[in-house]
Amino acid sequence: MVFSRSLATLVGLVAFNLLAPQLVSHGQDAGLTIERVDELARRLEATQAALDDARIELAEFRGLRESTSGSVELQPLPLVGDGSELDATHGAQLASYCQPKKKFTLTPFGAVYGEMLGSDRSFSLRGAPLFLVPGPAAGIDDSRFTVSGQQSLLGLNIAGPDLGSFRSGANVAVNFFGEQPIANNPGLFFLLAWTELKNDQWRFWIGQDADGIGRQNTNSPSWTSHKMQGNFGQLRPGFRMERYFQGTELFSSALYFGLTQQAVNDFIAVPDVAGIDNGWPNVELRWETTLGGEGAGQRPVLLAIGGLIGETRAVDDLAMAGINVSKSWAVIPELRMEGERFGFQGEGFVGQAIGTYNGGIGQSLNPANGEAIYSVGGFGEFFWKMTPFLTTSVGYGVDDPRDRDLGAITATVGQRARNESYWVNFIWRISDEWESRFEVSHLETDYVAPSTSSDAMIYHFLLRYTF
Repeated sequence: MVFSRSLATLVGLVAFNLLAPQLVSHGQDAGLTIERVDELARRLEATQAALDDARIELAEFRGLRESTSGSVELQPLPLVGDGSELDATHGAQLASYCQPKKKFTLTPFGAVYGEMLGSDRSFSLRGAPLFLVPGPAAGIDDSRFTVSGQQSLLGLNIAGPDLGSFRSGANVAVNFFGEQPIANNPGLFFLLAWTELKNDQWRFWIGQDADGIGRQNTNSPSWTSHKMQGNFGQLRPGFRMERYFQGTELFSSALYFGLTQQAVNDFIAVPDVAGIDNGWPNVELRWETTLGGEGAGQRPVLLAIGGLIGETRAVDDLAMAGINVSKSWAVIPELRMEGERFGFQGEGFVGQAIGTYNGGIGQSLNPANGEAIYSVGGFGEFFWKMTPFLTTSVGYGVDDPRDRDLGAITATVGQRARNESYWVNFIWRISDEWESRFEVSHLETDYVAPSTSSDAMIYHFLLRYTF
C-alpha cells in the first residue's frame, strides 16, 4: 500500500543516516566487522517495528481503518454505557451528529441610495414626503432642501432545505429611517423579517412583510411611494397563506388570507389618532386574477379585489369603561395592465379606521371623541417605456377623509381633510446595478382649519446602486 511504501522509504533513510558515518570512518581499511553490521541491522529492525506499532496505535485511537483501495474513512468512536459493554445506541447518536447537515444558502443583498429633495413647503417624513405640515403665516418663507441616504437597504435572503414538497426560505431587511420614521430620527428601521414554506400551489409565511392587500405601487423615487396620497398599504407582522390556482396558459388566479397586527404606528405620530387593537387581529382577504400569456414572470393584466375587517379601540388614558371600539374595514380593488411599451397601474380604497394602512391620510380616529374616520381614495399611474433604459410615468393620487368625522389635533390645527398629488417621473436604468430617478410633483394638503392648508412643488432626485 502507499502508506507502507512511504514507511519503508522512511526506514531506509534512517538506515542510511545510521550507516553513513560508520562507512565514512572505516571504509578505507575495511575495519567494519560483521558483528557491527549485525548490531546495526537489529537496531533498524527494532526501529521499523516501533514505527509500525505507533502507526497501528494512532489509527486505532483516531477510529480509522484502511480500505482495500487505500482510502481512509471516519468511524464513530464507541461510547461506554454501564462500564461493562459498549452502548450501541449512544454510539449511533454520536455518529448521526457527525453527519454533514443540509446546507443553507445565504445571499446578502442591498442598495445604497443618494437622494436630494427640494420643496416650497415643509413636509412630514424627511426624505419621503407623506403630507405637508400646516402652512406658515403669509409672507414667511418655508422652503426646504434635504439630502438623504436613509432609504439605503441591507438584507439577507436565506434558502433552506426542502420540507416535503415545500421549499423553505426566509428574508430579513432594514433601512435607516429610524425606529419610528414619522419622528424623523435616523437609525435602523425594521423592514422585513419573515420565513416561508412554498410550492407551486401554496405559500405559508409568518413575520413582518408588506401588506398582502393593496399591492400596487407607483414608480416614484420616494420610499413611501405616495402613501397617504391614495396609495394604500403598509408593513406589518402577521400570519399569512396564499393558494395558487393554475388555470390555462392565458389565465391563473390566487387567493390570499392573513391574520395581521392592527396597531402599527410607524407613520402615525399621535396615538389618539391611531388607536390600539381590541384583542383581535385584522382579517385580510384578497382574490387575484391574471390574464394573458406569461412573460417576464407576469401576465399582462392583473385584476384583484381585497378587503379587511378588524377592531380599533380608542386610547383610554383615563381607563373609562365606556371607551369607543370601532370597526376597521376596507375594500381595495386593484388593476395593472402592461404591454410591450405602455402600461397602467393603480388601486382604490374605501373604508374606515384604516390609518395604519395609510388610508385616511394616516388617521383612524377623531382624537376628540374616539370615533372612526371614513375615507375614500386611490391612485392611478400611466407609464411609457420610451427605450429599454428609459421609462416615464404620469400619475395622480388622492386621499379624502369625510369632513364631518374629523376633529382638532390642537386648539388651532384641525385634522388633515384632503391630501392630493399629481406627478411626472423618469427612470433611467443605467446598468443592472445603477439606476437614477427624478420626479416633479405637486402636493396639496388641506386641513379642517383652512388657514393652515398648504400646497407645494416637490423635486426629488435619486441615484441607487444595487448589490
